[in-house]
Amino acid sequence: MPKEWFKRVYVCTKPFMFMVFLQTSYAVNGLVVKSALNKGLNHYIFAVYRNAIAALFFGPLAFFLERNVRPKMTIFIFLKIMLLGLLEPVLDQNLFFAGMKLTTATFATAMCNIVPAITFVMAWIFRYSCFLLKLLVA
Repeated sequence: MPKEWFKRVYVCTKPFMFMVFLQTSYAVNGLVVKSALNKGLNHYIFAVYRNAIAALFFGPLAFFLERNVRPKMTIFIFLKIMLLGLLEPVLDQNLFFAGMKLTTATFATAMCNIVPAITFVMAWIFRYSCFLLKLLVA
């Protein structure tokens, strides 16, 4: 078969292959976390390790690649970043790991897929979607 055919197939299937890889890595992550939690690792400690490793890995990348791109840091922006940093990773991961410790890895991973649907329903209940549509139209 010609080389161009393989290249065309690769280009067409690349997004699907990456999505399969991403979902497989989520499943493996769930199994590893569940195994660690079953062996006695505290879910609070695991969340701290996970965030510390992420900060050590992404901190230098952000410092060197983004330092001239971002606007000046003000107190208001700093407080927003601190609040979001406290809410999302800390609460989200602790609740996820606590739920995984008390249930199965399959159930906890399946519940992650329901988050966008719950977000949409909450936006619909609080009429936030209408507000966003008005902003997009204006």
